[in-house]
Amino acid sequence: MKIALAGGITGGHLFPTLMVGKTLQAKGIEVLYVGSQHGLESQIELPLPAKLLPMEGMRNARKNPARAFLSFRKARQQSFRLLEAFGADLVFATGGYAAAPVLMAQKKRKRPVMLLEADALPGKTNRWLAKHATVVCVNFEEAIDHFKAQGARRVVRTGLPVDPVKFCHNQSPGEARESMGLNPRLFTVLVIGGSQGAQTLNDLTLHTVQHIPKNEIQWVHITGNANYESVTATATRLGLNGNYHVRPFLMDEAMAAAYRSADMALARAGAGSVTEIALNALPAIFVPLPRLANDHQRYNSMALVTRNAALMISQDEITPAKLAQVALDWRDRPEKRAEIGMNAKRWALPNAVQTIVELIETL
Repeated sequence: MKIALAGGITGGHLFPTLMVGKTLQAKGIEVLYVGSQHGLESQIELPLPAKLLPMEGMRNARKNPARAFLSFRKARQQSFRLLEAFGADLVFATGGYAAAPVLMAQKKRKRPVMLLEADALPGKTNRWLAKHATVVCVNFEEAIDHFKAQGARRVVRTGLPVDPVKFCHNQSPGEARESMGLNPRLFTVLVIGGSQGAQTLNDLTLHTVQHIPKNEIQWVHITGNANYESVTATATRLGLNGNYHVRPFLMDEAMAAAYRSADMALARAGAGSVTEIALNALPAIFVPLPRLANDHQRYNSMALVTRNAALMISQDEITPAKLAQVALDWRDRPEKRAEIGMNAKRWALPNAVQTIVELIETL
């Protein structure tokens, strides 16, 4: 069996793809990742055999549709030759425009295609290709009806692949805090800006920390690499107390320790963050990033809010005073935190990778 994988540019598309690929490879199945030369996949060391194609011309298709079409056509032709030479029995893809030429090349080969949609509101590429897919896997139940309306033949809720190291803990919260240099007994808020950071959340956190008395709450603030130095400089200038801890970005075991140490989270609502937070049974405040395509982060947030599994506050409405109010309220009401966190955990599916790999083997 030979499986080609597609989906990149951003971590939300790339990391679930790599998780599935590594699991397939561990089972002795030959895999090939096909991505873009200008995406995140070109900036990290990939754990799988890979071919990266020039797809930069497909960006900003609305501004330059002719260039985008020519770039897509070239990438589709290159993908077809790669898939033929590799002998791909199936293409598994997580969406995004970098997956489109690979999927269309596989369609031309008349071989099976499997899609994974991470968000509650499906992205443009996956909606477009759903009717050509043998199976569409989804993370949110809310996406199922959208795909059925697009003519998808079979839609299965599998969940989103997440590395088990991030939610299978062997530490107590106190031990995790000590490993991170935190006070093991103090209520802890985890702020997740993501790999690229979230300037609004960074500014919000800095202002909130200033207005909560020392020893009330401690903060683990993941700023993103791009914002780390500026946030650190601001924190130093403001003389923030020792209960504020800033990190640029955390991976694998370090991120697992951050999740385990936390009593609550503040984050954007990308599918990866939502799923990881839910798998860790953390109550969370989600602040959807506005002006994204289809406003999909708001849909992700609402899917959990309707299950009493999170709180959503829009970027226009959240203030330091409101964040402090929620954090102090949740600190003083552990039963409320536990209820929200367990509702989130019940929503999440921890065996997504295994479910998807079994589907691939069946096809």
